[in-house]
Amino acid sequence: MKFNFYSADINEDYDPTKYLKKFETLSEAHDRRRRLISVLPEYGEPGRALAERLSECGFFRCRSAGCPVCLRAFRRWWGSTLAEYMARDPEFWFTVSIVPPDLFDLGHLDGFNCDRLKDRVRKQIGRGPISAPIVLGGIDYDLKHFDDGRSPRWCPHLYLLFSGGGKALVEGTFRRHYPKSGDVERPVVVTSQKTRDKDLVTTATYTFKARFKNRMPSTDSRGNADTKVDELAVHHQAELAILLDRQGFLGRIIRHGDDPSFPALKLR
Repeated sequence: MKFNFYSADINEDYDPTKYLKKFETLSEAHDRRRRLISVLPEYGEPGRALAERLSECGFFRCRSAGCPVCLRAFRRWWGSTLAEYMARDPEFWFTVSIVPPDLFDLGHLDGFNCDRLKDRVRKQIGRGPISAPIVLGGIDYDLKHFDDGRSPRWCPHLYLLFSGGGKALVEGTFRRHYPKSGDVERPVVVTSQKTRDKDLVTTATYTFKARFKNRMPSTDSRGNADTKVDELAVHHQAELAILLDRQGFLGRIIRHGDDPSFPALKLR
């Protein structure tokens, strides 16, 4: 039987809805779903099928990873579960942001193969310098804009929680696989995890985001290169929702390692 996150326990001590003021409300999730349903039919048969599935989501949940209401429920479980696990030994966790070079044109995000990316990352971890780490995280999506006249392109990337080793060893696991480019100055960013409960909940929830952004180049007040973000237009959200529905919740997350005391590593 497939895992039913709606029936899974949420640890009240690490519930994102209590800690994070910007965590999406149920009302916001319902509103986002209504807007998606209105535009999804423009995306052919996959869009019409997903619109129908979301329209029928009510007392019996659709459990689509493209449904904002179900996504909110999953994020509450996932964020509280990861935060509780990290709290057992919070000093030895690192956050890792990875931006692979692969970009996808608007209208062609369905060409992204998440399984291929996940397999590649797992092999990189397995061949890295840290013995038997626990790695938990997920795939995120931005629409990357350029200042040289190029059209915006989808940019799938990773946000991971990495246990064990040290910052230099974690960086060594990934840096050689993801060199910087003209478009991505820092493809791998590793930081030490802060240890307050709120910080644990924040980063745990951030590994599986619900709001997706336009990412546009800009300059700060001192004239340095910076990035400006705002929320995706609903039509772009619809294209992404079709992909998320195809991936499923567990298809979007990355889990590596073995700890019998943490069954979420093996859920199917």
